[in-house]
Amino acid sequence: MLSRTADNIYWMTRMIERAQHIARLLEAAYRMEQLPGADAGWDPILTISGQIDGFKAKYTELTSKNVLNFMIFDLDNPSSVFSCIKAGRENARSERSALPEEMFESINATWIEMQGLYYDGMEQTGFCEFFEWIKDRTELFRGLTLSMMVYDEAFQFARLGTFVERADFTARLLDVKYHILLPPDSADKGLIDDYQWGEVLRSVGGGQAYRTIYRESPKPEKIIEMLIFSPIFPRSLLSAYTEIVTSLSALKKDSVSLKIASQEQAFLSTSTLPDILKQRSLHEFLTDFIGFTADLSDQIRKDFSGG
Repeated sequence: MLSRTADNIYWMTRMIERAQHIARLLEAAYRMEQLPGADAGWDPILTISGQIDGFKAKYTELTSKNVLNFMIFDLDNPSSVFSCIKAGRENARSERSALPEEMFESINATWIEMQGLYYDGMEQTGFCEFFEWIKDRTELFRGLTLSMMVYDEAFQFARLGTFVERADFTARLLDVKYHILLPPDSADKGLIDDYQWGEVLRSVGGGQAYRTIYRESPKPEKIIEMLIFSPIFPRSLLSAYTEIVTSLSALKKDSVSLKIASQEQAFLSTSTLPDILKQRSLHEFLTDFIGFTADLSDQIRKDFSGG
């Protein structure tokens, strides 16, 4: 496969996955804002998305309206929902001949409809409806990838984009939220933090999965454990790397990226949270993981730049 085509398909699915992640984060913060005495968590969203500097360059106040405008509508923000859908659509348009027609029509229809949306109108109809719509549209696109694409090289690069982005997002979410939700100093804060940990699960669509796996009320250490080590929760770090290894194996058995991804997958599959905390803090582990995943993405490009 030509490296340009592989790169376009890889970033097509990364951007679609990122659009859903941003929508999930915004939805969780929007719901938190409705809870008396709770911090909605707009600042962490900017941290997780890596867009604090871009936000500060445009806004002087950290308000819900400013963050929602910046993270949904701002095309100067590469991680806004609009920017992600636009980039995904442009990558899909560039590779229409390599994709089923239904896939391009799906993302194209999403982009066309989004161009008719604006803050004031969304405020009247409700932001939660928009967040649900974005989740539905991105899941539809992912479903079309699975059900319509031939399982060839293009499919494997599409899967790589999805799961590299998913691994990065889950690690960023855990890193930021863990520091915000450290053990509370008061009973009132404890009640709020319990709700916020529930929102962490909501951000990854993991509420039902948690109840299935643990059959108990959410506990921070169990949530962290599930999001890092669970082999059966599809948004865990381990599950993401298992899928990455599967796709890299299908593409090239002797690539450097496969070797290092396999090592990380093996580490995650044989480690526990106590194992990690004996050696370093959770923040250090997650920071290293985010950097490792970024390096892996660069290595994937190097390994397949020659077609």
